[in-house]
Amino acid sequence: MTKILAHGTFDIIHYGHVKYLEKAKSFGDYLIVYVTSDKLARKNGKNPYFNENIRMKMISSLKVVDEVILRDTPFTSEMLKDLNIDIFVTTSNSYNYLNEVCTVIKLERTKNISSTDIKNHLLNEKRL
Repeated sequence: MTKILAHGTFDIIHYGHVKYLEKAKSFGDYLIVYVTSDKLARKNGKNPYFNENIRMKMISSLKVVDEVILRDTPFTSEMLKDLNIDIFVTTSNSYNYLNEVCTVIKLERTKNISSTDIKNHLLNEKRL
């Protein structure tokens, strides 16, 4: 069984998230999704609208997702070894160091859609 790990904050679920997770699942049999904790998100300069429990519930409801884990620390090789991860899927260039323990696949973000863009659009609409 090929185990895949994908990750994200997944604040306001949108089409780009669904495409990302569907593509991640296509690389193997079992998809684990790390959802960034509120604390780690804030440390990384993000301020999620939905709390970590709601975000985890939303991700776990997607049929392509087999398991959801809350992540509150930076990624380490040991984390991936402990989970027996074969493939790590990301949209960032920051994780090449994980190539020592698994295959790292970088996907492109869906153009013109992000949780931040959606939040900004909603704020602008509210101001009109």
